[in-house]
Order: sequence, then C-alpha cells, then structure tokens
Amino acid sequence: MLYLVCTPIGNLNDLSLRSINTLKEVDKIYAEDTRVAANLLQHFNISKKSIPFHEHNELGQLQEITTTLQEGYDIAVMSDAGAPLISDPGYPLIKKCIELNLEFTVLPGPSSVINAVLLSGISPHQFTFYGFLPKTNAGRERVAQEIKRSGIPHVFFESAKRLSKTFEAFLEVLDGNTQVSICREMTKEYESIYRGSLVELHENLLNSEITLLGEFVLVVHSSLKTQMLQELDIDFCQPFLDFMSPSDASKLIAKITNHSKQDVYRFLIGISNSS
Repeated sequence: MLYLVCTPIGNLNDLSLRSINTLKEVDKIYAEDTRVAANLLQHFNISKKSIPFHEHNELGQLQEITTTLQEGYDIAVMSDAGAPLISDPGYPLIKKCIELNLEFTVLPGPSSVINAVLLSGISPHQFTFYGFLPKTNAGRERVAQEIKRSGIPHVFFESAKRLSKTFEAFLEVLDGNTQVSICREMTKEYESIYRGSLVELHENLLNSEITLLGEFVLVVHSSLKTQMLQELDIDFCQPFLDFMSPSDASKLIAKITNHSKQDVYRFLIGISNSS
C-alpha cells in the first residue's frame, strides 16, 4: 500500500496520530526534502531515514517505488508541508499506481489552502485554488482578469520577494476595494494574518507593515456584485430603454448583472425622468 501523508504546515504537533503510526510501520518513506523529513521523524521518535522524492527525480523514482509496492511492501510519501501532489511532487506516481492497479490512500491532515480560507474572513462556500502565481507581470495580470470575471475567491501561493509586484499587477486590473487576506507563518508562534482591501494592504506593504519573509497564502475576492455596480450606469442601461419599457428592461438587466430587479427599475426610472 502507498500512503500519501499530509504533513504539518508549521506546527509539528499537528501531525495526526494515524500518520505517526503509519510512518513507524511502513517499510520505506519518500520525502520531498529529507532534511525536513528528518526533523519531523525525529520529533516523533521515528528512527527511519527518508529517500529523496522531489520534482527533479520523481519520474526516475517511479519504477523503484512501483516495483517495491508490487513486491508487497508499504511506502509513505510526504511533502515538506501540507498535502503531497498539491503544488508538490506525486501526481505522476498516483497515475502510475492507477495504471498498475496498485492501492494507495491519503492520510488527511493540515492544509495551508483550507487554513488560509478559514482565516481570511472571506466567504468559504466556494473558491478556486490556483497554486503559485506566474512570475511575469503579464501573467499575474491575466490571473487578475480571471479573478475579476469569476466573482469568487481565489487562493494563491506567493513568495515574499514577489508579493509587492503581485499587488501592483492586481491593482492594474482589479477594483481597489477587492478584498484580500495575506497569511504567513500559519500554525506557528508568529502566525500573521493581514486582512483588508487591495489598496489598504498595498499601502501596508509600501509602509513595511507586513513582514516580507518566507511564503504567503493569499485569498483574493473581487465580488461579481461589486463589478456589476460599476456597469450599472447610463451608458450601459440607456440602450435597453431605447427598445423596451423600464419594467421589461429591469428584468433583463437584473439577470445580466446580478442586481435586484427593484434596484435596476429605480435606476431606470431615474434615467427616464432626467431625459
């Protein structure tokens, strides 16, 4: 059996009892960074060494791991922090296991993505996880366009050295009132969560009020309702009134923009009365 072990994102004591027992019992442990794994294993008195399994060697390790599994041995795979496969190595391995009909399972545990969503203060009912943002400004602006179109929260990983440039790129596309949460050092002693509008947090960055160390998890929400409020103006609505009554136009515009019919109707009556 192959076990995909979710590891702590900061506080080592978040490792589940089931994961501890599994790591003690498996025949081999593969880890993204053996030094990080050694620290975790030592913390729980697990006297085993891990074998490197990272983005540069994972394809080469597939044969070794699948052969060992076919021989009936148990193997654990773990990333540095959080879940294997999620912006980490492991996907080609499970695809191979499925192809060879080899059993694998997940030992659930900490997730920086879920943690960040819960800490953000932004609605958790629906969100998109993007992973690491593109390194180019043009790439980040394309992502901002996706955020703007979707109207649902997006979750990203970003490095300290690129955080300011990401905010600058987002401000080129998104409304300044777009809600943002920045999470760093989650579950650790100095966990820091910064919440506010895009403009507010950008000012915090410029004023060095946000510690730029390590990696961050961003939650960004440019609500569809806020976007559509900007579209509900005379230039947008007048063409509808040229062909239909305010009552009929309000129904159609409300459907297009997510505004309430009553709000649109009042706006249209105001346009009609002023013309």
